Amino acid sequence: MNKLFIGRLLSHAIPVVLFGLFLSGVVLAAEPRDPERYMQELLAIEKRLDAKLQALDEKLKRLEQLEATQPVKATAPEHVVPAKDQESALAQAEVDAKSDDTKTQAQGGLPSGVSYGKNGFEFKTDDGKFALAIQNRIQARYANPFDSDPRSLGDLDRDQSTFMIRRARTKLKGHAYWPWLKYYLQYDWSQPVLRDLNLTVDKFQWAKLWVGRGKVLYNDERVTSSGNQQFVNRSIVNDIFTVDRQQGVQIFGNLFPGTWHDISYYAGVYAGLGVGERNNDDNNMMYSGRLQWNALGGEMPFSQSDLEFHENPALNFAFAAATNQSRCTAFETDNRSCRALPGFNVGEDGQYRINQMMEEVRFKWQGLSIQHEMHWKEVIDTLRAQGAGGRETNLMGGLIQAGYFPHYLVAIIPKNLEFAGRYAFVDPNVDVDNDRQQEFSGVMTYFFNGHNNKVNFQVSHLIVEDPRQGISQSDQRFWLQWDLSF
Repeated sequence: MNKLFIGRLLSHAIPVVLFGLFLSGVVLAAEPRDPERYMQELLAIEKRLDAKLQALDEKLKRLEQLEATQPVKATAPEHVVPAKDQESALAQAEVDAKSDDTKTQAQGGLPSGVSYGKNGFEFKTDDGKFALAIQNRIQARYANPFDSDPRSLGDLDRDQSTFMIRRARTKLKGHAYWPWLKYYLQYDWSQPVLRDLNLTVDKFQWAKLWVGRGKVLYNDERVTSSGNQQFVNRSIVNDIFTVDRQQGVQIFGNLFPGTWHDISYYAGVYAGLGVGERNNDDNNMMYSGRLQWNALGGEMPFSQSDLEFHENPALNFAFAAATNQSRCTAFETDNRSCRALPGFNVGEDGQYRINQMMEEVRFKWQGLSIQHEMHWKEVIDTLRAQGAGGRETNLMGGLIQAGYFPHYLVAIIPKNLEFAGRYAFVDPNVDVDNDRQQEFSGVMTYFFNGHNNKVNFQVSHLIVEDPRQGISQSDQRFWLQWDLSF
């Protein structure tokens, strides 16, 4: 074997030496136009040949050392694995070692992989017991001449051209121990508050249990994430009639799916002070319920715009009601979530009894989406005597909006471009005339990646009536917004 190896080395060395001599002959045979330059070339060739010969000598010495250290077997010829095969064997051994390490980690329940999906960066264990998705969201907005909804004539006098980070949030969601034990957490960095933290037992379609802090499953406009809205922001109806986020327990489910009497139900009990306080202010609780008939297409998720492009029509009807007694007449997700309606103050513990109802229609079909809500709300000041003025206040409000992707009519229009319009009104006291607030809005939205990456431009015509002066005034508001989740 060693003689064979020496023969291979000589077979490589001899052509090199001969080639060097050939080049030397060519150089010497050439007409010496510049003897000094040719002499330098000859010296360079000589150095290269010396280096080759020196390398061959070193290889022969190493071979002799190997022969001296390895025992010779007389019974069978020695088998040597070629260098290329040795490298392949080492590479395979490394792969096997890594595979063993991965199996060991999987047995310990450690994360085996990371991927990116609709919920952001996703982690999971091989045994399926644990999963986590992390998603961040930035909502950058330009508003002119104001951002918040006007509720009085003075609000229309604002003249503010503003850039803002309207929302900056981090979401964590997944399951623990069992795929049906789900958790959800959301924190807001722009208005520092823990918005959501809840557990859901999602084992049965007909009955799911929700415990913790989060949105009351009451009406679509509020339950739908601000990132999944059709417009830049919710309508002027939202702040007045929302039951917002609460701390408590909800049970919900879907019954008789796929039949003409396909229905979804939602019911809950809560502390009734929003998310800003740990304890209730009295022993009264908030109660809510929602009943939804999924007339066509089954139960639709709480998300606006027909991004899914429903081939067949989907139609849901819903009715909801809620009651609460506390010092609050309105709510906002904040560290101080117990708020007061315009014309009211935050009261004493248990001062206000709130009763409210809502009806809702949602429809989606082939790029078209229509949504309608009508709200009624009663505020009773329990500290005022029966029949006293100002004891009861009744409010009404509603909205209707529609959107469409015109690409499905005119192919030259980009497929991801949607146009939508909305009308909304609020009557803050049905017993008082000339006090309405109205909104007429139009929005153009381009979806780069669904609701996770979109740009909106919205124009709103806002009207406010003043019952004391008997006049109304209006102004236009312009919004430009980029909403990005990653």
